[in-house]
Amino acid sequence: MGFFDVVNVYGLLFAIILAVPHVVYARTHNYDLKAINNRAMLYIERTGKYCSLFLMGINVGVLEKGFTAPIMEVYWLISTSVLTVIYVVLWIVFFKKETKGFAYLLTITAALIVIQSGLLQVKTLLLTAGIVYLIGELYVTSQAFKD
Repeated sequence: MGFFDVVNVYGLLFAIILAVPHVVYARTHNYDLKAINNRAMLYIERTGKYCSLFLMGINVGVLEKGFTAPIMEVYWLISTSVLTVIYVVLWIVFFKKETKGFAYLLTITAALIVIQSGLLQVKTLLLTAGIVYLIGELYVTSQAFKD
């Protein structure tokens, strides 16, 4: 088994692009984790996020089938690239204007990237991690941006 059988280079690139804004935001902004009432949901969100990022770039070989047709890989590259550009633009706007609406858009866009990747690559674990991330992140966002 070779290096590229284990590492999905494009998926790893997308995972890094998804992770960098979170790291920058955590370093530049102070936010109160005590505002989140349910600590279990915070851990569910983090587990979903980190598992999604890991599974985007690494092929674990469990519950994976790969692309069903060569055109699916091209579609995945193009659609994920477009969604990633939208995601980066949303982060830039969010850094300037932190609103609940932009936070929800960021959450949905990131989860859509992960869930779509799981569906198109037939990676059941990635799909599951994306759904767990979406549920957890929606809860955390709703708690962090109470009106």
